[in-house]
Amino acid sequence: MEDQRKGNLRETDPREILGPIAYIYRSHLAYMVKELEAYRVGSGQFEFLLLLYYKDGVSQETLAKELKVSKATSARAIQSLEEEGYVYRERDETDLRAYRVYLTDKGKEMRDIIFKKLTAFTDILFSGFTFEEKEIFRLLIHKAVIKLFEPGFEPPSDRSDD
Repeated sequence: MEDQRKGNLRETDPREILGPIAYIYRSHLAYMVKELEAYRVGSGQFEFLLLLYYKDGVSQETLAKELKVSKATSARAIQSLEEEGYVYRERDETDLRAYRVYLTDKGKEMRDIIFKKLTAFTDILFSGFTFEEKEIFRLLIHKAVIKLFEPGFEPPSDRSDD
């Protein structure tokens, strides 16, 4: 059958791109869970710490929005991190309904450990890449993710079953 698409280029099956991205993400989470198990930092919780390293004192709602998780998921993660002594919450002085999340000294001490684990995973992932291939990959993935920050793109709203 003759390819009738423009320029005889076949259209890429979304699974050929999204499947590997999803696999990398799941593998990354599994790796980090295993590596941070001794520190009692659970699945996805390190992402909250990472964001707090850049924006300590943000609201729980901001954490949820920036990490693209539901408010309920965010609240559970923050509660676990608080129970382990990595973060603490304080009422927002301007909005008494909201809480701001801050790193404790113990949470700040985890920064180097988390970055070391992230670097190790990245080194494994890109071990067969040249410097140029890594740079091309970085540029392309950043170009793709920018679309997710454009006005009008919204993650799904909180579901009652979460």
